[in-house]
Amino acid sequence: MLLETQSVILDVAAPVLLMIAMGAFLRRIQLINDGFILISSRFVFQVSMPAMFFFGMLGNNLNRLISVDLAAYFIVSIVLTFLLSWLLAVKLDVPERQRGVFVQIAFRGNCGIFSVALVVNMFGQDGVALGGVMSGLSVLLFNILAEVILTRYSHGKLQLVPVLKSLLKNPLILGIVLGVVANLIGLKLPAFVVKTGSLIGGLSLPLALVCIGGSLVTSGFTLPKHFPMAILSKVALSPIVFTALAYVFGFSQKELLFLFIFLAAPTAASAYVTAVAKGDDGKSTANAIATTTLVSSVVIVVCIPVIIWATGG
Repeated sequence: MLLETQSVILDVAAPVLLMIAMGAFLRRIQLINDGFILISSRFVFQVSMPAMFFFGMLGNNLNRLISVDLAAYFIVSIVLTFLLSWLLAVKLDVPERQRGVFVQIAFRGNCGIFSVALVVNMFGQDGVALGGVMSGLSVLLFNILAEVILTRYSHGKLQLVPVLKSLLKNPLILGIVLGVVANLIGLKLPAFVVKTGSLIGGLSLPLALVCIGGSLVTSGFTLPKHFPMAILSKVALSPIVFTALAYVFGFSQKELLFLFIFLAAPTAASAYVTAVAKGDDGKSTANAIATTTLVSSVVIVVCIPVIIWATGG
């Protein structure tokens, strides 16, 4: 078991954390700057990660990709985390002007980049395909639920139609959907196209992780009074509780690992954009993103070996 634990930490988590650390170091010595981080992040979101998901879906057996039970449980976990975070914000008497931000920090995770990086490193091509499906589900839910909570406390009008339209244009979702369609119709692409697409997709995770690390250098870690509880809920309470329940319900070790890694993801960078658009506390959101990235990394490194041990190695 000791060897397995060391393997998980050294072979799976360590490369991800080291890439983040390298990004922070490169930003600190000014080898990369904010402009590089901005452009690279756009490239990952709009080009390389959609390519990774497309070719990941195209090259996998979709029949064994994800069970209905796992997908349903994942969706329910996100919705319950959202509702419980909202209840927690009310019980803690978080000021109304900060409640929308509090809830968003507590439930909206960076599944598309951070979690996918870990599962791809752990499961290879299966991680790309299954991670893509779970990323797609989470992107849909996160955007809709964030619109609901931020609108509620910004006294604006709830507008789900524009949100749904933007989701239809989301490059990650388009890459996943087109990949599934191409797989189902048996699309055959020339080997050089597949190779080129794989190379482009291969840029996603290292570039994204370097950008995450670089952005941490310029982020602050000062948070309003109640926000540490939102962070604790996001990276520890919710993933531990729902993964433990999934274990009781009989999910497999692989499914438990996927659930935990996706539920324990740090707060998504898109939470900042949404908060600012609604006129909410963008600075606190940015600081929470930085804080959850650090705390989530530690929690995942500690808990993954525990899950493997609890499920029989």
